[in-house]
Amino acid sequence: EGRDLLWRYTLKALPKIYNMPCQQCGEDETSEHIFFNCKAHIKKTQEIFNYTLTKCGHTTHTWNVKILNHLQIALVANLIAIIFEKIWHKRNKLIHDEKEIIIHRQQVIRELIKTQRAAWDRTQAVINKTLRIKSKQRPEEQNKLDSLISLKLLQFSRQWNSPLHAIELPKHLKKYNNSLSTFYK
Repeated sequence: EGRDLLWRYTLKALPKIYNMPCQQCGEDETSEHIFFNCKAHIKKTQEIFNYTLTKCGHTTHTWNVKILNHLQIALVANLIAIIFEKIWHKRNKLIHDEKEIIIHRQQVIRELIKTQRAAWDRTQAVINKTLRIKSKQRPEEQNKLDSLISLKLLQFSRQWNSPLHAIELPKHLKKYNNSLSTFYK
C-alpha cells in the first residue's frame, strides 16, 4: 500500500476530500501537508526515519518532499513507502473512526525487515532457477551464468543489505560472493 501511496502522491491522485482542514492540526490539508508538514507527526516521523536510516547504515535526511529524490535505493524507497502508509493509516483512523493511533518505530522496522526478506526470497528464486539452468549448459555458458549469479547477489547487496537485518548467505552461494562487502548476520 505504501508504494501505491507514493505513486498516487507523485501523480497528485490521493483519495481525499479537498478544502478539508487537517484533522490532526487544523491547517489546510494538502497532500504535501499530510505526509511532510503536519505538526502532529512531523517530529516523530523525522525521528523514526533517521533512526531507521542509521540502523540500516545510511546517512540521515530531513523528512521533507526532497526525500523522494532518494528512491533509487530499494531499502530507502521501501522505508519511505512504509512511513507513507503509516501516516495515511493514522490520518484515516482519525477521520473515519475518530481514533488516535501512534506510529511506532518498531512497527516500521518490522515491516522493512519483512520487505527485505521478501526481496531476498525473490533474489534466491532467480538464482536457484539460474543454477538449475546452469547444470544443463556447456562450460562457457556456465561461466556466463556464474557471472549472472554474482551480479544478482551484488545487486541485492547494494539495494537491500544493511546492519538492520542480516541475510545469511547459503553455503552453496558463498562461492559467488567474491565482490560483496558483507551480508550482515
